[in-house]
Amino acid sequence: MSDDSTFVLTGLQLMIMGDVEADPPDGSIGFTRNSYWVEKKQATIVSETIPPVTSNKFADEKRKNLLMAICLKYPFWNDFRILNFLNKRSISMTMKELGDLRRECGIESKEEVCLELMRLYFNNEIELDKTQVQFIERLNPAFRDRNFLANRPGELLVYECVFFRRLNKMFYLHLVFDLFNGYAFGKISRRCSGEIGLKLLQEKIVPFYRSRGYEIHGILHSVKSTRDHWEAEEAKIKDSIVAMGIEWLEPKHEFGIIQCFQRDFLDHFFSNAEALDVPVLIIQPAFDRWMIKYNASCPFHQRRDLLGYTDELESTGRISLEAKCN
Repeated sequence: MSDDSTFVLTGLQLMIMGDVEADPPDGSIGFTRNSYWVEKKQATIVSETIPPVTSNKFADEKRKNLLMAICLKYPFWNDFRILNFLNKRSISMTMKELGDLRRECGIESKEEVCLELMRLYFNNEIELDKTQVQFIERLNPAFRDRNFLANRPGELLVYECVFFRRLNKMFYLHLVFDLFNGYAFGKISRRCSGEIGLKLLQEKIVPFYRSRGYEIHGILHSVKSTRDHWEAEEAKIKDSIVAMGIEWLEPKHEFGIIQCFQRDFLDHFFSNAEALDVPVLIIQPAFDRWMIKYNASCPFHQRRDLLGYTDELESTGRISLEAKCN
């Protein structure tokens, strides 16, 4: 066996670096289920012109491991591309057989591939490459915030002013999120003034945390809110926030937690508001009630789960605008 543990798999060269068993007596390839992802070393699949080996030498477990390696290394590939990749290398498989094998491996959908990649990453079993990171962030934008970890409620909040046009009106939504537990606070306004965000902080957020025995340590200013005219708005509120003993930070980062909120919840709220023809004057009270329901899904003393998905939250019926406008 070569030092770099190189094995030939039916026209496919699989470079496995790490925990690999010795070659079995029958000449087939021996490796453990987790041998692709050991000590943060990735498996690299390389196409080579190698004389094919008959497919009957692939045991079910080895086929599962091979499929798992392909799906995790190339997460954007669809079943047609995977099947073509295998068939060109004399690994005969039908589309139904591929679907059944993916189901057995627990990676039948893109969401399941995403969850497996995140599980391996958070368990320090792999280092993600650029493609894998892009794949995860597309399905779960909150993963983008993985380097902004807070250890307690109030340690790191993120502020952004979002512009949108709904109900035939232009609105600005001043949003503040806790990066520890996912708690959210928002104020709908017809103005983008940073003073509205400051007032939200002073009158609602700070008292909310103090009543629970916590002080706010720092506020991260989202990159979207630091462009163009927002530089002037930032200057108006920065000194006031620092005077409150709160650190003002500018990481120049577009936070995934805000993107998730806009995509999965904010659009849902306004779509219901338009369908119900909710008057503009009661949008803020309706939004406040809706935010209470939203925060009910985020235990205050529990770190938010970057592995989580909104489907479970929506299935609980917690985000029903009709219930809040009655």
